[in-house]
Amino acid sequence: MSAEKLREEDLKLLQLLEQMQGQIAQSSSNLESLKEALELALRLVEERNQSLLNARSPLLEGYGAEDDDKLTGLPGKIAFEKALERVFASSEAFSVVTFDIDGFQAINERFGSEVGDEVLRRIGQLVRKALRASDVAGRIDGEEFALILRGITGDRAFGVCERLRLAVLKYPWNQLHPELKVTISLGFACRDDELSAQEVLARADRFQAEAKSSGRNQTFPGLYY
Repeated sequence: MSAEKLREEDLKLLQLLEQMQGQIAQSSSNLESLKEALELALRLVEERNQSLLNARSPLLEGYGAEDDDKLTGLPGKIAFEKALERVFASSEAFSVVTFDIDGFQAINERFGSEVGDEVLRRIGQLVRKALRASDVAGRIDGEEFALILRGITGDRAFGVCERLRLAVLKYPWNQLHPELKVTISLGFACRDDELSAQEVLARADRFQAEAKSSGRNQTFPGLYY
């Protein structure tokens, strides 16, 4: 092949390489733009999720974040019971859920109170993610929590309980300690106009005790109303 022919081939190859380089640069620019758009979308989603997590039910009117439990970020017993009285005074259907952490004392004894406190803190986070802004969750005593599910009864209430139970079960607790496992036992009771608000809460508590005594890590559905 002549030198002139080789130069022609080299020129074509050079042009092809320049074209490919331009395409790569354009692709890189497009990828960078796509990356920036994705990062922005993720920030917006995170901000939206945080807004939802910070939203407070109207049932908690008069109780601000300063009244919440400092460890879990959930309303305390007084605020929760006031919210329960308010929803009971209305005509809407609702369910009350109580649950506690299985073997929490043993967790504290084996892994230390710092791990125990972190378990409580992360349970609070899981609860907030599981509920709607109109619902109410509270830490009412030690490792015991309670929920008000507005407009939800029967199978739907059972479904909420089970989703929360599975979220706790599947959470990567080994981040805190390689041998740490955490489960919860739940009970729920639906509105009954023949009972007071406190009696409905007590019924849910009895069902939760039944869930624990019959094997733990489960939901005792109680009676559907």
